[in-house]
Amino acid sequence: MRDIEFPRHGPGYLDLDKVDAFLRDASTQWISNFTEIHEGDRPLPKPRVVETRVSLPSDKSFASYEQAFAHVTGPRLPDETELYWDQALLDVLFEYPIESGRSEFAIHPAFERLGLRTVTVLRFMPPTGAIRAFEFDGDPGLVRLDPRWHQAAMTFVKMGFLHILDGTDHLLFLFCLVIPFRRFRPLIMIVTAFTVAHSITLIASAFNLGPSALWFPPLIETLIAESAQAGDSELLSLRGEAHLQGG
Repeated sequence: MRDIEFPRHGPGYLDLDKVDAFLRDASTQWISNFTEIHEGDRPLPKPRVVETRVSLPSDKSFASYEQAFAHVTGPRLPDETELYWDQALLDVLFEYPIESGRSEFAIHPAFERLGLRTVTVLRFMPPTGAIRAFEFDGDPGLVRLDPRWHQAAMTFVKMGFLHILDGTDHLLFLFCLVIPFRRFRPLIMIVTAFTVAHSITLIASAFNLGPSALWFPPLIETLIAESAQAGDSELLSLRGEAHLQGG
């Protein structure tokens, strides 16, 4: 946590007896100020900091909600614990005022500015008992935690488009597909179809419909590369035939 001078003693150990007020300030400054929760279309007010805890790097309490809640409301680390200040973990329990637990909620975790690369892992537990798991890189914008089917579909289409732009092999394969087409309409249809198809693979992956074996991702990447090479060879062949016929 930048800009906060946590109390220390000795060679840099965290002074656990005096750290509570600093933890609450850090929770507000670096977590709640960068988190926006919506209930329906209404942004919720800033949360109340209920509890804060300092944890060891080896702590595994957040493997489940029950363990995490028991940890953050349970006993604190003993004051004599020797824990370097820059190795400690901060656990926080926030409380938001809501109208109903059955409302539609959304979250905007804007943690991208807090580091060179930030990953947010989130588990949403509605009253139905189903657990929805999310993982975001950087700032994903406003994410609906219990989306309707068309909202989920648009999210996967957006992810599919961005994932295509992020991969050189995908762009090369798409480039080979669009080279023969000089008119705008067929070009748009091909790009759209490729994006939708890629989105379908992301949906299948989200529902664990694909093989989980380690050989599967390299196989797909290899097939994409071979497809791009085959398309390139076909284009060169067609161009050569066109020159022969024209000559």
